[in-house]
Amino acid sequence: QQQQQEKTQGDVDASGLDESGRAAVMADLRGRASIVKASIQGLELQLGSIESRLRYEAAKLPNLSHPDTPLGDESHARTVHLNGNLHNTPKVPLDETNSALSDVDFKDHYDLALGLGIVDMEAGARVAGSRFHYWRGAGALLELALVQYAMTRAVAAGFVPHITPDVARSSVVDACGFRPRSGAEDALLDSQINGDSAAAVHGSGEASQTYRVVPVAEESHKETAADPLCLVATAEIPLVAMRQQQILDRHSLPIAMAGLSHCFRAEAGARGRDTRGIYRLHQFTKVELVTLALPENSQAELTRLVDFQKSLYADLGLTFRLLQMPTYELGASAYQKFDIEAWMPGRRAWGEISSASNCTDYQARRLGIRVRAESAKDGSGSPVFVHTLNATAVAVPRIVVAMLESFQRPDGSVAVPHVLRPWMMGMDVLVPERR
Repeated sequence: QQQQQEKTQGDVDASGLDESGRAAVMADLRGRASIVKASIQGLELQLGSIESRLRYEAAKLPNLSHPDTPLGDESHARTVHLNGNLHNTPKVPLDETNSALSDVDFKDHYDLALGLGIVDMEAGARVAGSRFHYWRGAGALLELALVQYAMTRAVAAGFVPHITPDVARSSVVDACGFRPRSGAEDALLDSQINGDSAAAVHGSGEASQTYRVVPVAEESHKETAADPLCLVATAEIPLVAMRQQQILDRHSLPIAMAGLSHCFRAEAGARGRDTRGIYRLHQFTKVELVTLALPENSQAELTRLVDFQKSLYADLGLTFRLLQMPTYELGASAYQKFDIEAWMPGRRAWGEISSASNCTDYQARRLGIRVRAESAKDGSGSPVFVHTLNATAVAVPRIVVAMLESFQRPDGSVAVPHVLRPWMMGMDVLVPERR
């Protein structure tokens, strides 16, 4: 406005001037305009920096937690359901104090797998490194059977089957609540935005569990791509991101999807018993369930997902417990989370086989997934963010661990659950290989 007023005043003052005088006035005005333009550009740069810093700091905030969520670490998880007979043992281990539960000498899943000849960890290590594996023989059939079983049940329950990409852009991984950068990269970015050089030198916190994909042609470049690809840790990421930057028809919700993918997790820092055998791997196959729901219906959808999981594992014949997870275990995106742990007698412990979470609008807000709110007249109200939910159907190696240890026999053979036999080419028992 000031620039326009000065230009108008200049036009009035120049009205009585000759051509050279008017040219001088116009040159002066152009000079002033250049100064104003440069000032605006400088302010825009400052504003952009402030907005980047604001968004970066805001992105550190996790989702809110459900009022009923227990406070604290994993030890405060609340057992809300128990299924199975724990091999007819007299005590049910609801906590870590009940250790001597059976006089039966159950074998560890890895000893069973080696005897059955269904897993080759040594070949996996030679080819890809530690904690990679080959399924072989009946083991390969077992993975395919579990996938078919989970997908068949999911489709019958109304989930649309998908086979997803195993990679996603770093920005998508980040928007879904997973950390695509290393601790050092986070610290460097923090120092660049906030001017804290000490953080960049000393690094920060927790290591990322994400693998980044770098094409061979770009390996020699000092700077990585602005939005590099990452290997996904779960099909949840590509399934949710399918609808990014869309306004959905409210009558199409809930959108229920079942996704098959390989999952990749660096598992940095994991040590001890959990790294033996196939319990904790860098790569595994998983069928994941994802639902996009109206905000007012998301808690009902979470109950639906958990009920589906309970039915799935009960029909497999597993002994399991359902835990309501406390605040420290929710992760950035989860508003409420339930884990299911199977009793693994060879490990003499519970082991996590699945989880289910309501992420409310955490992911949808970052990915721009909206639905029109229902108005009193025509249902065309202002768009609101949808709620996203996810639940594990089968994470194959963990289910196999529970099955091998639960259904083992004294001779080293393992019974195949009835629901898997249609896909096992007639096998109802896995028999040890002859040496």
